[in-house]
Amino acid sequence: MSSQKIDLTKLNPEQLNAVKQQFDQELQHFTQSLQALTMAKGKFTECIDDIKTVSQEENEGQNLLVPASASLYIPGKILDNKKFMVDIGTGYYVEKSADAAISFYQKKVEKLDKESVQIQDIIKEKTQYSLSIEAQIRQAAIRQHETTSKQQQQQKKEASAA
Repeated sequence: MSSQKIDLTKLNPEQLNAVKQQFDQELQHFTQSLQALTMAKGKFTECIDDIKTVSQEENEGQNLLVPASASLYIPGKILDNKKFMVDIGTGYYVEKSADAAISFYQKKVEKLDKESVQIQDIIKEKTQYSLSIEAQIRQAAIRQHETTSKQQQQQKKEASAA
């Protein structure tokens, strides 16, 4: 997905940590986006189920509670269970038949499914990069430790020779 390629072997541990931190932030962002898509898909699926239930013959003329806010419901009655007001976005509603409303929401769900797959692929890719960076951090730490040990041994030899 990213156009820049970074040679991890040329970075020091601090730079590797910075790159890993950036990848982890991106990974968190994409994970949150996937959760939001999943929630939206659930709401649209719920709308489809509700339309199917309300549009059944036995529900015409049925009494129900209409949500006016998150905690306030108003008594109502189903007058025509074959027509539905569908929120098409930004607060605009359109009257649709049950079949048209279901079709509208199914298209939304299909679109969210495609976007979810794309985000899941990005998450997999970012996770693999993050794991590669962790491996490079470990290798850099080992190299740094070996270099420090060799320097200490060299200093001890020089001190004992003097």
